[in-house]
Amino acid sequence: MPFSSVAFLFGFLPAFLLIYLVAPARLRNAVALLGSLCFYAWGAPRFLPMLIVVSAIDFVFSRQIARTEPGSTRRRTLLALAVSLNLALLFYFKYANFLVHEGNRLAATFGSHGLAWQDVVLPMGISFVAFEEISYLVDVSRGVALPARRFSDYALFLSLFPHSIAGPIFRWKDLQEQLAARVHSLNRAFEGALRFSFGLAKKVLIANHVAAVADRVFSLDSGRVPTSFAWLGMLAYTLQIYFDFSGYSDMAIGLGKMMGFSFKENFEAPYTSVSITEFWRRWHISLSSWLRDYLYIPLGGSRAGEGKRYRNLIIVFLACGFWHGANWTFLAWGAYHGAWLVIERSRAWQTVTGYMPRVLSMLLTFLLVMFGWVLFRADHLSGALSYFGRLFAWHPLDSPDALYTWGELLPNRTRFYGALGLAGCALMAWPRAEAWIAWLVGKRAPAVQSGLGDGVRFAFAVSAFAVSVISLVNSKFNPFIYFRF
Repeated sequence: MPFSSVAFLFGFLPAFLLIYLVAPARLRNAVALLGSLCFYAWGAPRFLPMLIVVSAIDFVFSRQIARTEPGSTRRRTLLALAVSLNLALLFYFKYANFLVHEGNRLAATFGSHGLAWQDVVLPMGISFVAFEEISYLVDVSRGVALPARRFSDYALFLSLFPHSIAGPIFRWKDLQEQLAARVHSLNRAFEGALRFSFGLAKKVLIANHVAAVADRVFSLDSGRVPTSFAWLGMLAYTLQIYFDFSGYSDMAIGLGKMMGFSFKENFEAPYTSVSITEFWRRWHISLSSWLRDYLYIPLGGSRAGEGKRYRNLIIVFLACGFWHGANWTFLAWGAYHGAWLVIERSRAWQTVTGYMPRVLSMLLTFLLVMFGWVLFRADHLSGALSYFGRLFAWHPLDSPDALYTWGELLPNRTRFYGALGLAGCALMAWPRAEAWIAWLVGKRAPAVQSGLGDGVRFAFAVSAFAVSVISLVNSKFNPFIYFRF
C-alpha cells in the first residue's frame, strides 16, 4: 500500500490517525504497532510472521548481549550469531536467485545442467529492516544503546509504517526515548501535513511524469537509441529517482510528525553538491551514515594509511551497490562511486578542481552522478555500456530505429513537470531560496523573517495535495523505486 495510493490516502491513513489521536497516550504505541502490522500485512501477509519471529529472536539476543561482560568472548560470540542470522536471511531472500541463475549460466557454458530452482520472493523492506536490526544489536554490544525493555517497543521500532517499507534507516538509540514519551500537538501535526503534501507532490507530479520518459527510453534497444533520447532518458531518470525517493522520505517524516515522532532528514539537496564526496553526505543520509559507522570505521576507516583508506572506500561502495540489488549493474554502480571517491582524494584532482568556480564543480558533479544512474537503471551491464556509447557518439533523431516522436516521448504536461523538477533542484543551490522552501513545506524554520502566515502554507499544502490526487487518479500506478530494495 504505497503512500501515493488512493487506498492509503483515503482509507488507511484517516482511519489510523483517527484511532491513534483519540486513543489515550498510554495506548498510542499499541495502536501504532497494530496499525503498522496491518499496513505491512496488506502488502506482504505471508512474510509478517517471519518479521515477528526474527524480531523476537533479535530481542532475546540483545538482552543476552547486554548481560554479558563488555569485550568478552561470549558477548562477541552472541553478537556474531545474531548478526549472522540477519545477514543469512537477507542473503537468502535477496541474493539466492542471482547466485543460482549465475551458477546455472556458468554451468551451461560447460555443457552441464543447471540447478532446478524456484525463484524466491523478496519480502518488502527486508534490506532496511535487516540494517536496522544489525545496528540495534551492534549498538547494544558497544554499550551506546540500552536494549529494549519490552518486545512491543522493539517491534514498533522495526515495523513503524512510515519507514518500514523503504526507509529511512532508523537507529534504536535515536527512537528509544520517543517511544517512551513524545509530544503531540496541533502545530506538529500541521507541520507534518505540510511535509507529507510536499512529498506526495514530488512523487506524483514530478517523479511519476518523468518516469514515463525514462521507462520509454530505457526500454529501447540500448545500442540503437538516438543520442538526444539517450541524454533525455538519463536526465529523466536522474530526476525520477531523486523526486521518487526524497518524496517518500518527506512523506515518512511528515507522517512521523503527525504521530509525534521526529525523524532525521534523509536528503539535503544532493544535486547541488560540488563533489561526489559531498553528494554522499546529502544523498540517502541514513544509508551512507550506516555504512560509515558499521562498515567503513570497523574496517579501519582512514586511520591505517592512504592505501587501506582507498581499499575501505571501495569495499564500502561495492557493499552499497550490492545492497541495492543482486545485479552486476549495481556492483558496477557502487564501484563507480567508490572509484570517484578515491579520485577526489588525489592531489591531482584537488589541484584541477581547486581552480573551478563552484557552479562548474556543481555541474560536473551532477553530470558524474547522472552517468552513475545509467548503471543503476540498466537491466544488464552490456546494455549500460551500449547506452554510454550512444551518449558520446552522435546518432541522429531521424534514425529508423527511433520508436517515438518527440511529442510522444515528451508531452506538454511532462515538459512542465520536468522543468518544475529541474527548477526545484536549481533553487536549492540558492541558500535563501532553500530556506524559504524549507519553511513553506514544514521542513524546518529558517533564520528569515516572513510576512507570509500559516494560511498561505495551509493553502499551499491543500493545493499540492489536491493537484496530486487529481493527477494520481488520472494516471497509471507507479510504485516507489525503493520498494524493490
